[in-house]
Amino acid sequence: MYYQYGENRYPKDTALANNEGEAVFESSDTLTGGVFLFYLSNKKAFEFLLTEENNFSVQADTNDIMNTLSFTNSKENTAYYTFLKRYKFDEFQMQLLQRKLSKKITTPDSISILKKTISAYQSQLEQIKTQTIKNNPNSLVADLLQASIAVAVPKNIPTKEQGAWLKKHFLDNIRFANSKLAFSNVLYINYTRYINECGFPNTDSVISCCDAILQQASASKENFKWSLYFLGNSFERSSVKGQDKIFVHLVENYYEKNRSWWLTPDQLQGIYQKAEALKKIFIGAVCPNFTASDSAGKEIQLHQQIKKTSLLVFWSYDCAHCLQELPKIKTWLKIHPEISLITACVLPDEEKWKEKLKLLKLPGTHLIDSELKANYIQLYSISGTPEVFVIDQNKKIKAKHLADMQELNEFFTKK
Repeated sequence: MYYQYGENRYPKDTALANNEGEAVFESSDTLTGGVFLFYLSNKKAFEFLLTEENNFSVQADTNDIMNTLSFTNSKENTAYYTFLKRYKFDEFQMQLLQRKLSKKITTPDSISILKKTISAYQSQLEQIKTQTIKNNPNSLVADLLQASIAVAVPKNIPTKEQGAWLKKHFLDNIRFANSKLAFSNVLYINYTRYINECGFPNTDSVISCCDAILQQASASKENFKWSLYFLGNSFERSSVKGQDKIFVHLVENYYEKNRSWWLTPDQLQGIYQKAEALKKIFIGAVCPNFTASDSAGKEIQLHQQIKKTSLLVFWSYDCAHCLQELPKIKTWLKIHPEISLITACVLPDEEKWKEKLKLLKLPGTHLIDSELKANYIQLYSISGTPEVFVIDQNKKIKAKHLADMQELNEFFTKK
């Protein structure tokens, strides 16, 4: 038995079936409710809704689950599967017609008929949703389906004002007071669309979307908890210009305001430190300075080495990906003599480091923090290798967390 949490599914319990195919899940824990799934095998599964209907049973023939599935003492699941069977059938028929239309092998008259039939199916699908919602008021089924319906901009709204209206009302179909929505994927789907359609690419606009989400999600502790987790996790580490500012905003306005009660003091401290580190490596900020040893054993300050646009590459001598990408960077630098190379090894073994440097024969300056005093892994929020930062002649960060030559090329092409 799995439960849905945002876009992911997590295991909850396991039960063995007896000779009659019966299995009982039993626990003294109170389950959250929401969308759950039974996995009978890797290829056979079905979902169900867990609400206040505590005592119910489900039966199905595993050879034809959808058509034989039935529930006893569960109005919610009966309504849900009545909807699914009708909706999935019409949706399948519509998709067949759409595929036929996309092949463009029919006559103009047939194309017109196909388009009308597809439109009729689309209207019918919406009617199935709205009828199910109407017939099951104040239910999880209704709240899940209502949240899946896109808000329509009224026709009397002037074109210039439609974007602002949609941003203000995009989440209107979500009943945030129902805490079980966190244990489904509807919040994830809506938030992703909302931020993509009403936020990006402007950082301040994304921040206002995040604030709108968290303000409304606060109607339920569980919905707020998942919402802050999702938003924080989404923007904690990003190579997209400005997106790290979104994470810092969330930390300063929510995590630091005692709005994340589920986290331990140690977890919170880690988040605060992450935000402080990110402030220092915002795009456009002067890169953090550090002192480390070069291949001759001389202590070098990073800032002293930056005299023109430079690639600052964090790598490891035991990282296969690094050993693939560094030769590519070496070749790329030959046609970009205006750019210098500085590498910083994230592991402290000097002998292994020097051995790999001899094989790679890289140009530029190469540093290692053998005594782990420079702390540049934390300074630059390095979580994997290789990671490339582009630093200009004024020591300002122009790009960060680039993972390979493709991302490096894309940055300089866009630039």
